[in-house]
Amino acid sequence: MYISGISWEHRGQNITALCWDTTTLRVFIGDAGGKVSFLRAGSSKLGKGSAFVIFPVQTITTVDSKVVQLGYQDGRLLVSSLSRCYLCDTEREKFWRVGNKERDGEYGACFFPQSRGSVLGQPPLLYCARPGSRVWEASFSGEVLSTHQFKQLLACPPVPLVSYRCELQYSSAQRSPQSVAFPKLLYLSDQNLLTWTDSAIYVFVPQCGQVLLWTEIKDVVDVAVFRSELFCLRCDGHLTHLSLLPVERCVERLLRREYWLLAATICCMFQHVIVPSRARKCLPTDRLEYLRSQLNPSIQQDLASQLEEVILRLEPLDSASSSRRSSISSHESFNVLDCGIYRVISRRGSQSDEDTCSLVSQSMLEEERLKEFNFVQEEEPLEQGKGCDL
Repeated sequence: MYISGISWEHRGQNITALCWDTTTLRVFIGDAGGKVSFLRAGSSKLGKGSAFVIFPVQTITTVDSKVVQLGYQDGRLLVSSLSRCYLCDTEREKFWRVGNKERDGEYGACFFPQSRGSVLGQPPLLYCARPGSRVWEASFSGEVLSTHQFKQLLACPPVPLVSYRCELQYSSAQRSPQSVAFPKLLYLSDQNLLTWTDSAIYVFVPQCGQVLLWTEIKDVVDVAVFRSELFCLRCDGHLTHLSLLPVERCVERLLRREYWLLAATICCMFQHVIVPSRARKCLPTDRLEYLRSQLNPSIQQDLASQLEEVILRLEPLDSASSSRRSSISSHESFNVLDCGIYRVISRRGSQSDEDTCSLVSQSMLEEERLKEFNFVQEEEPLEQGKGCDL
């Protein structure tokens, strides 16, 4: 396999954004000067082998400032710069702005597929970050439909990052409202919106105007997602793998790996998730009783006593979680996702502060450090016909 092709289209500028169009093997490129281009990849026969060929770069447009993020969906390219978001119809070569108000700083934007229950073929939505923890929701044609404000909702406590390598830390105390600039936005499975800063990761349910969770994690440079898996590039070059899991499935995984102390701690910490009957599918009563038997009563007496209290309150599998359902249905509509998370849709003016954060503690992030990948740039001469520069 050989890779060939050289382009000087972005010479003198840092490449700041990349985006693949997998259907036609195109990669879109944005740089610090605002130039947006694309190149097409293909393969051809070369002697006895095959070559992966990069065709010449074609400039699409130049926007007003540095390109922060690119997105592509169904023939349209979304360009987020330091001041605006732009839509480009790549087939008809038409451009238009998303919204009228400018901004100043690094704010991301992404396409967002409509929910599974929508009409087949319905176009995706756009989400564009705004100052002060706000996000625009826009149509596929770029018309702003609504503004979501997450500043007050982010006063909820962060969920713990569950790791085998450090002690679990969690405080249920409320925080101050957060005014955050979201530098990039990504679609995360099951209608969630992911963003991050250098000190935290945030997951929203934008169509319900809810914060699903946020957690503190430092030195995150970039994030890629696959289904409910997050791959985080850190400042030191390490790659961290995070899995978004409901509490009961997190405990189930810890039990399989015999992390008894951590599993028991989570059961006691989030007992409002463990007690209801729906958790019996993953955590039958006998498994939790076995967990209790694995604790050392002389060293972990308090934890064993707390777990015993949780076990005594467990609802059987065929019992309806009437208390939880009635507390929600009295003033809210909701549905339950496949993973067991309650998605709450509040009626205007009826939501209390406690209900605002009702989704936050239903899910957790479990950290699984991959092999210690160190991404170190090494200056090595490229062999002719085996390298590619943009």
